[in-house]
Amino acid sequence: MSWVNCKLSGFCDIVMGQSPPSSSYNEKKDGLPFFQGKAGFGDLYPHIKKYCNKPKKIAKKNDTLLSVRAPVGPTNLAPEKSCIGRGLAAIRAIDSVDYKFIFYLLRSKQVYLSGKGTGTTFKAITKDFLFDLDIAFPSLHEQVQVISLIEQLFSDLDNAIDNLKKAKDQLKVYRQSVLKYAFEGKLNKNCGTFKTVELRTVCDSVQNISKFVNPIDSFLYIDIGCIDNASNRVVCNKQYLWKEAPSRAKQIIKSGDILFPTVRTYLKNIAMVPDKYDGQIGSTGFCVIRPKKDCLDSQYIFHYVLWDKFINHISTFQTGTSYPAVRDDDVFSQLLPISDLPSQKLIVNEIESRFSVCDKMEETINSSLEQAEALRQSILKQAFGGKLSEEWRKNHPDLISGENSAKALLERIKKERGALKNTKKRKK
Repeated sequence: MSWVNCKLSGFCDIVMGQSPPSSSYNEKKDGLPFFQGKAGFGDLYPHIKKYCNKPKKIAKKNDTLLSVRAPVGPTNLAPEKSCIGRGLAAIRAIDSVDYKFIFYLLRSKQVYLSGKGTGTTFKAITKDFLFDLDIAFPSLHEQVQVISLIEQLFSDLDNAIDNLKKAKDQLKVYRQSVLKYAFEGKLNKNCGTFKTVELRTVCDSVQNISKFVNPIDSFLYIDIGCIDNASNRVVCNKQYLWKEAPSRAKQIIKSGDILFPTVRTYLKNIAMVPDKYDGQIGSTGFCVIRPKKDCLDSQYIFHYVLWDKFINHISTFQTGTSYPAVRDDDVFSQLLPISDLPSQKLIVNEIESRFSVCDKMEETINSSLEQAEALRQSILKQAFGGKLSEEWRKNHPDLISGENSAKALLERIKKERGALKNTKKRKK
C-alpha cells in the first residue's frame, strides 16, 4: 500500500489548551468563544455558552478539538477562532492537508485514545503522546478520495438513522393513540359503562411518616431520579440506615402504588411500585396514588396517568418560578373515567397487548441504531486502514506515486516548516 507510517506531528500542529483566568469568563459575548472540554460538544460543533476576553490558548476555525482529559478521545470542529481550556487540544492541519482528513482520522481513533489516558484523579493524554502518535498517511489525492467516500457512506447512514428515529417517534404517537382510545371506551366494546369520578374517591390515603416512628434497620430511598422515564420503571439502589434517612424521606410506599412526580421537569418520571420495593421509603417529590383494590386496578390508573392528556392538563396547575410544581391535591382532584374492575382489566390487557408489540419494535429499532453507530466506526476503520479507497488506488496509480506520493508530500511539509522557522528567526 502507498500509505506511509509517520507521526501525527509530521503533518499537524498541536496546540494544548490552557485555562484562562476565571475572571475572564462571561456570557456577554465579550472576547472569543470559550470551550473547556467535551461537555459542550455537539455532533460536529460545540455549543457556544461562554466567552473569554483573556485567552491563553487559541484554536483556529476548523481545527479538530480533541478532548484530552476526562474523557479522552471525543472530537468536534472549532466553529470559529476560539479559546480552549486545559481539557482540549486543537489539532491543526498543515495548509496542504485537508482539515476533514484530520477530523475523521482522530474520530477513527477515539476508542484507542480513550484507553491511553493516564492519571489517578482524571485520565488524560499529553502533548508528547499526541506528538508521537503513529499514523498511516496517504497522498493528498487519496485524502480527498477518502473524505469523499466517508461522507457519502455517512450520508446514507444518517438517512437510515433518521428513518429509524422517525419510526421510534411514531411508536410514541401510536402508544398515545392507544391510551386515548382506551380511556374513551373505544378500544374494547365489551367493557362496561364508564362513569367519571374524582381520583381521590378511588384512592387510599398515604400518611407521611417521621424518622422516629416504627424504626427499621435499613431501607431503600426512592426519589425522582430513581425513575427511568424511558421504561417507566423504578431503578433504585440507594440503601440507607434508618438513622441516616434523608430529610425528604417521608412516605412508606407499597407494591402497586403509582409514583407520580409533582415537579415540572420530571412530570413523565412515572412508575408503579413493584413487589421488590414494597415497604420502602419514598421522597416528598411524588404524589403517591394508592388505588382502592375493590374499585380501581393499579395497572389501569398507571396507564391513565401516562396519557399525555392527563399530564398536559396537570401541568396547567403548576405554581412557583424556580421549581414549578403541582400539589397532591391537584392530582387527586382530577376526573377519572372508570368502569367495573373486570372491564378495567380488559382495557389493561388490550393496552398491554398493543404496547408489547411496540416494545418489540422499539427493541429492534434500538438494536439497529446501535448497529448503525458500530457501522460508522467500521467505516472509519476501513477508511484509515486503506481499504475503503483500495479500488480507487488501483485505477489511479499516477496520483499516488512520484511527486504525488505520501512520502513526497511529507517531505514538502517538512521543508515548508523549516523555511517558516527560518523566516521567523530572521524577523526576530
